[in-house]
Amino acid sequence: MNWTKAKNIAKLGGALAISAGASVLVLECPYFNISLFLKCNVDFHYNAISMSATIGGFLFTGISILISTLEKSRIKRLWDYNYLDNLYRAAFIGISANVVTLVVALLVILLDIKEKIQRIFVSVEIASIITSLVFFIWSIRLMLFVISRLKDKE
Repeated sequence: MNWTKAKNIAKLGGALAISAGASVLVLECPYFNISLFLKCNVDFHYNAISMSATIGGFLFTGISILISTLEKSRIKRLWDYNYLDNLYRAAFIGISANVVTLVVALLVILLDIKEKIQRIFVSVEIASIITSLVFFIWSIRLMLFVISRLKDKE
């Protein structure tokens, strides 16, 4: 494994650790009460579905933009030397987290489940929202890098 790939994997692991840490901090915070989300009826879950679908669409569009720019020699070189690996990996992790949010939110809305299980589902839903936001922000930062390389003269 070359140095760039190892560095990319380390950064990806760091981003996963940040999203997991942020999720634990939020869910374990004494000021955060999951019971309030259960009292929101289904409004929170519908909003989570809307937000996740929107962010997932943006991430998918970012991957499409990346693929369409591979014909540029500068971007192709970055791709060939693994500098853009984390862009598509971050986008795929973000999309996966959004799919988890969608599935869990739909399960909470459609199924009549006990409150204890609902609390677990809501915790998973919130953690996946945080993960999707972390990787969405990271993907934006990486896309700005690609765009800046496109603006440079070849």
